[in-house]
Amino acid sequence: MIFVHDDPEFGDLLRIVAGQRGLSPGLVEKDYWVTHSLWALHDAGFDVWFKGGTSLSKGFGLIQRFSEDLDLKIEPGRVTGLRSVSNWKSAGTKAAAERQASFAALRDLLVVPGASVALETSDPTWRNAELRVIYPGRHLADLANVLRPFVLLEVGSARVTPAVPRDLTSFVHEHLIAEGLLATFIDNTPKAVRCVHPLVTLLEKLDALHRRVPNEKVEPAAFVRHFEDAAHIIAAADTLPGLVEHADVVALAKDMLAHRQLAALPASLDPAFAPDDAARWSAIRITHAAIAPMFWGVRLPLETACAAIRAWLASEFT
Repeated sequence: MIFVHDDPEFGDLLRIVAGQRGLSPGLVEKDYWVTHSLWALHDAGFDVWFKGGTSLSKGFGLIQRFSEDLDLKIEPGRVTGLRSVSNWKSAGTKAAAERQASFAALRDLLVVPGASVALETSDPTWRNAELRVIYPGRHLADLANVLRPFVLLEVGSARVTPAVPRDLTSFVHEHLIAEGLLATFIDNTPKAVRCVHPLVTLLEKLDALHRRVPNEKVEPAAFVRHFEDAAHIIAAADTLPGLVEHADVVALAKDMLAHRQLAALPASLDPAFAPDDAARWSAIRITHAAIAPMFWGVRLPLETACAAIRAWLASEFT
């Protein structure tokens, strides 16, 4: 058996699925390779925790947009040759060297069939790193000014509890399942992936907005997607799995604050959730419009998303 991407008709399959979805073949292609990359991590035996926008989309179906990356925490699991990092916080030379060595080992041990893996970081202390899964894209030109022409794995230490096991697919796999054809290929759909609970992601996104919106040095492109993501999580809050370890979202937020995973408890009166006529908000609105190609579903206006955030915070954090 072969992988879907090794089939001579893979290019035709991409065009068929793109036509059905009303998307460009390049976006469908990248969605497939995102899923394949995550499968490769699981198939190798690593312990993986998955969070962020792609987890919200693939794991819980809460948002309809493509994400630039996979936010991951990775531990050795059954893989020999990769040691757990003993110190994620220290900026000292020894701790940084240990983290760098761990990321380098991860790069060498991760095999994504059909693609290559490269390691980069913009952090001289190596608290996090970027693994680039470079795939032989047929439609990379479609991604210009929308998404990067590779799958970006952002790996580091992060809160990963509570998490919910989820089976994941791609647009290509969903089409093959519907046509009864998936069994003719190697099944590279990740199973029981530990996806971090959306309420953890919600609190992290609200905290990012709290810190970044008033900071003129931070470009809106670094955070504007969080408004809609947060509003969509809020809209689905009553249908999400229980927190189990915490009584409610307030208890979860207080626990995250105690562990310094939040800068402050979220508040409905935070100016970060109140658009006005200032130049900063004008720039945010322009960027909000500019990221439209990342979405395949109905979008929320910025003001609507912010209103949903304020209303939810007023009801939960009083």
